[in-house]
Amino acid sequence: MKAIILAAGMGRRLQSVSNGLPKSMIKINGKSIIHRQIESCNQVGIKEFVIVLGFKKDILKKHILKKIPVENVTFIENPIFDKTNTLYSLWLTKDYFDDDFIYFNADVLFQKDLLKKISDETEYSQLLLETKSCAEEEVKMILNDDMDIIEIGKKLKIENCSGEFIGVGKFNLDVLPQFSKYLDHGIDNNQENNYFEYAVNLLAKDVILKAVPTNNIKCIEIDFPEDLKAAKKMFSH
Repeated sequence: MKAIILAAGMGRRLQSVSNGLPKSMIKINGKSIIHRQIESCNQVGIKEFVIVLGFKKDILKKHILKKIPVENVTFIENPIFDKTNTLYSLWLTKDYFDDDFIYFNADVLFQKDLLKKISDETEYSQLLLETKSCAEEEVKMILNDDMDIIEIGKKLKIENCSGEFIGVGKFNLDVLPQFSKYLDHGIDNNQENNYFEYAVNLLAKDVILKAVPTNNIKCIEIDFPEDLKAAKKMFSH
């Protein structure tokens, strides 16, 4: 199994506290977000990485290589990172859809226990769900009684949703041909600036994707300065 990390974005909303660096390099109590992510992967046996770079790619690449041997990581450049979003960045990684992989963005901070919940051999691909009442801007999930994902996206009726997709999931090899097809569909239909959940929503209508509750294991997406403040408190050691 490998990890695919999308780290191309500028993090515009955090530029006031990032000193102009990629937001994945922001330190949480002495350790950068992306270094924490890499360590969590290593602790559950994930040693191979595919990482999409864009904003200040050379600086970020050098930083990442402090934690990963160069032979264990493939770097992919998104040359239009300022005009595209996660659907396009993930589409760029399709040539490496040759094994099960864990997916996450480089601004999600989590405990390794979350990866343990989805890194074991399971029949179905899985997305981590924080069970809660969601806000309008959050990526939400509608589930059936078997925890199958029926719909995923931001524009779902809140009252129909079971919670928020926290941006971490595992995709098994058997669904990757279909997943590639729906990423292609997004690019063919001018969705380069859309989120990768656009393709996941289509995939959920074709295969079984399971939602796995986080059960209050620590996790936070860092988009705003207030998120950074909360993350430092949440991950105080």
